[in-house]
Amino acid sequence: MAVALLVAGVGLATAAGKRGGDPGSNDPTPGLVSALTTSLRPATSPKAATAVSNETPVVPGYQVVVAPDSGAAYDVPADWTVSAPEHSGGFGTAPHSVGGKGYATEGKNYCPGSTRTVSFLTGTDDADSAAAATQLGTRTAKAAYPNSPSGGTPGPAQPLDSLDGSRHGVFVETRGAITDAKPGCATEYSVYTFATTAETGSFVMVIAADTGVPKAVDPDTARRIFASIRPHGT
Repeated sequence: MAVALLVAGVGLATAAGKRGGDPGSNDPTPGLVSALTTSLRPATSPKAATAVSNETPVVPGYQVVVAPDSGAAYDVPADWTVSAPEHSGGFGTAPHSVGGKGYATEGKNYCPGSTRTVSFLTGTDDADSAAAATQLGTRTAKAAYPNSPSGGTPGPAQPLDSLDGSRHGVFVETRGAITDAKPGCATEYSVYTFATTAETGSFVMVIAADTGVPKAVDPDTARRIFASIRPHGT
């Protein structure tokens, strides 16, 4: 697939696939709409590549991803790579980029030039959670998999609550095919999104995943990650 990956504002056009990398600086990504702190904050320039949190995850065996700019934290499997809290990342080049904070990846170079899974927190002005989850799913599909013929087909919005009961939102899976996959790379993908209403717009979490390959994130795993979203530092 041909992907233009935004890593903290550095647009890297590539024909190799959904790439991982260390976020850089000069992030043009809009501020995040937080459902947990209900404030709008700009992204900041990062200093370090990765971070290991010593906080206790709510999902046993997982690790914690912290996004202070959105006042939130969530859990991912222990073998994922978690970027430092001030980092941002995502896909595409401005003005058609999709990105945010609380950035984590899994499966870097699982096949030539590709990263299997990317997750981050972001937001939208749309206060309709179902519409927000659907819209961010299709936007991310187009940015992360621009050679996907349909741009991704969203499934129905399904209710999903956080484990701590603080968030009531919706889950959407947007699926698509990859026509130009390199040998060993996935030929299909899913963009999972979770959206919940904020004081202004919606808070949205995105997981973009190559699927149909070993260790791919399935819908149940995506729901488990989404359900771990909780307030942090408030």
